[in-house]
Amino acid sequence: MTRTKTSSRRRRNGFAQSCAVMLCIISCWAAPQCCYSLQLSHPLTSNNDWAISAKREVSSKSSNDSSSLLTTIRGGGSKSTIPQTRRRSLVVLLVATALFNDMLQLTMLLPIIHTLVSSPPPLGVTNNKEVALGLFFASKDICQMTSAPFAGVLCSKFSPHVALISSILGLGVATFVFAEAKTFWQLLLARGAQGAASAAVLCGGLSLIAETHPQNVRGKAMGYAQSGLAAGMLMGPLIGGLLFERLGRKNTFRFAAGMVLANAIAMIMLMGVAPPESSRDEENDNINKKVETDLSLAKSSKQLLRNFDILAVTASTFAIHAVVGVIKPLSQVVLDKEFGVTMVKRSFIISIATLAFFIAAPIAGILSDRMQRSHLVALSLVLMSCSSAFFALRHLGLWAFYVSVALLGVAMGVQKSSSQSLLADLVDKHELGEYSMVYALSDVADSLGLIVGPLVGLALSQIYGPSVGVLSIGIPCLLLTPVMLRIA
Repeated sequence: MTRTKTSSRRRRNGFAQSCAVMLCIISCWAAPQCCYSLQLSHPLTSNNDWAISAKREVSSKSSNDSSSLLTTIRGGGSKSTIPQTRRRSLVVLLVATALFNDMLQLTMLLPIIHTLVSSPPPLGVTNNKEVALGLFFASKDICQMTSAPFAGVLCSKFSPHVALISSILGLGVATFVFAEAKTFWQLLLARGAQGAASAAVLCGGLSLIAETHPQNVRGKAMGYAQSGLAAGMLMGPLIGGLLFERLGRKNTFRFAAGMVLANAIAMIMLMGVAPPESSRDEENDNINKKVETDLSLAKSSKQLLRNFDILAVTASTFAIHAVVGVIKPLSQVVLDKEFGVTMVKRSFIISIATLAFFIAAPIAGILSDRMQRSHLVALSLVLMSCSSAFFALRHLGLWAFYVSVALLGVAMGVQKSSSQSLLADLVDKHELGEYSMVYALSDVADSLGLIVGPLVGLALSQIYGPSVGVLSIGIPCLLLTPVMLRIA
């Protein structure tokens, strides 16, 4: 009886400690978002002005009907009384929350899926469990890659607002299917639907930031939005494991689906209260915009595929994600066989990369507003090639592996924040129309790198060893560095 009470007390203490860690991570992520909101707001606004502004918001909301709300969701409607800078900060918070929820749903499955696949049929499988796991994880990247162009078309035909809200709703439905699934193929279908929704979240969210933020603050906004993605990646396995252990599969994913749908409702309300406005009118007053409006979707897509600068940035995205894709599975094998590291410690070591990504993304975003973004992308390529080099030098000790993982996370944070801003700048510079198609192209490169990298790298590692497999994928990053430095 005493042992039972002691074990239950330990479980409660462990749960409390885990909750405290989760709250610390949430507060660390929310702090820069709030600072960004305060920094972009008017610090000298008096309380009376604030009250007058609030009264205007209430009267404005009461006069708008449901049809005007739908119009603002699509990007039109009357202008809000909220200052443009505050609306921009709300857009960043909205996109960061969407990316957080997207990555949270995707990574919650990491500690759970092995248990689900090992369950008795029809939910689990009895033969070829490794193949089933590989198919399950690959289905997300394949569906995301194939859905990215359609997400770009959705953003272009309607608006990033519609694409973002629709994708969040789709993500919530896909997560709910995980709760009610009865067979492995239903789980596989839900995972593929998550990948398709993730493509629309990225395309819609990044397009929304690019449209609402001028070039001089676009990098900072992208950096803070990417920190939301990193926070979801960091917290997903922890939350998924805790909830699954205490609530079971169905209640865990019902709770997660409810959280996503609540996020979608909050987005719709925010679009009605503070509809974002495009920044292109502010910075392109002296530019002939007829070319932009007359560009057809097919013509602008062809121009994107023929633009050397955009293809170079897209190639850097592919190369960096290919290295990530090959190091991720090989790191588990190396830590187990060569260093004898336990599963818990392996998870901690891998989380170093996510934490480095979380820290580097907003810093790189701020830096990208103060220096050439192409140079930051080149820096990320150098860091990623150094990460692959330290992976090959792991015979010097476990510290080399720590450095490799940390450099990988920093490179990811620098590349994502700077490259997404650079792509928007190139669209403006070459007058290529909508931002959505260039982000769809970037998403395709992202997913393709995560597919091709493991296929080529693991094949080479089986023949020549893990070091050769990782170095062969890291060399293209070094070769692309001078190409990025030449982009003005």
